[in-house]
Amino acid sequence: MNRARLALASAVAAALLVTSGAVAQADPEAVERARQELASIQQQASAIDQEIIEASERAQDAEATLKHLSADLAAQEGKVATLTSELGDVATLQMHTDSISLTAQLLTSGSSDSFLSGLATMQSELNRANAGIQQLQLDQARLTTLREDAAAAEATLRAERDKAVALAEEFDAKEAEAERVYERLSEEERQRLAAIEAERQRIADEQQRQAEQQQREAEQREREAQAGSTSRSRDTASAQPSASATEAAKKDEPAPAAESGGSDRAQRAVQAALAQVGKRYVWGTSGPNTFDCSGLTSYAYRQVGINLTRSSRAQWSSVGRKVSKSELRPGDLVFYYSPVSHVGLYIGNGKIVDAANPRSGIRVTSLNSMPFTGARRVVG
Repeated sequence: MNRARLALASAVAAALLVTSGAVAQADPEAVERARQELASIQQQASAIDQEIIEASERAQDAEATLKHLSADLAAQEGKVATLTSELGDVATLQMHTDSISLTAQLLTSGSSDSFLSGLATMQSELNRANAGIQQLQLDQARLTTLREDAAAAEATLRAERDKAVALAEEFDAKEAEAERVYERLSEEERQRLAAIEAERQRIADEQQRQAEQQQREAEQREREAQAGSTSRSRDTASAQPSASATEAAKKDEPAPAAESGGSDRAQRAVQAALAQVGKRYVWGTSGPNTFDCSGLTSYAYRQVGINLTRSSRAQWSSVGRKVSKSELRPGDLVFYYSPVSHVGLYIGNGKIVDAANPRSGIRVTSLNSMPFTGARRVVG
């Protein structure tokens, strides 16, 4: 799969080294079939990868729940044991007999004073025991509930871990399948495949650069129009009383620093992600030594004090605000496939940094190296 991905990401210059005779020998139909198969396998692998991330996240949640419940369970067991001991023999007797039998025992006492004293003592002890028994019953019921909850959390933890392991095996199978597709191609067909993909990315990258340039020009025209409007307002205001001039000056105050600060944070998030290039991809991890796709994006923004939700699907549905492809700026989250199953970080000039897969690791690649779905701006 490593060679397959390297071939799909090859530069146009490398593809042009192929002689015209060698390319001509490639079977166009075989190359196209391979291209479609590899694209399909990559999308399937990406979806499986996302399921691994979500299963791992659920396992982590279940593990945290189990840890919390275990602590509560131990405390409750200690509480029940202490209360049972404090109730003593009277509570035990009360739990196994009834008030009639206890009264019969007192009636056999030798004197009225002994009877009355014993009766008062018995009543006091029974009142205390009854209250204690009621509390003990409540505590035992909570103990039973905690045990059931802990057992359920442990079962969920095992199930999610097993699911993640099974999905990881499925992911590896998809990688092996892609490798087999690539292996059946001749060297000429592999080079042809690389040339086709490189040309596709070149065209898409050029279109992206043009769209971004048009967007920047449109924004510049808008700023100039706003500046002209502000200038005309000042000219008009100069003829007004000083109070009006003061109000106009207030309207011309600079924008709050938060917006430029947000842009700066996005740039620093990009630098944090780029610093990880070359490190390994490992599903279910978010740094500092290994990452999965959404683990890298959440790590990068965590370095600038912003906590993102963990999965790419959740980031797509809830983080920041949507922006169009032509509006992309460094630091924007970029998403791929439908439904979304991969995320990277836009770094500018038609490039992204992402945690690709176990074979490619953390890399810089084209924005258009995968089917683009959309983007979201976290700050700025």
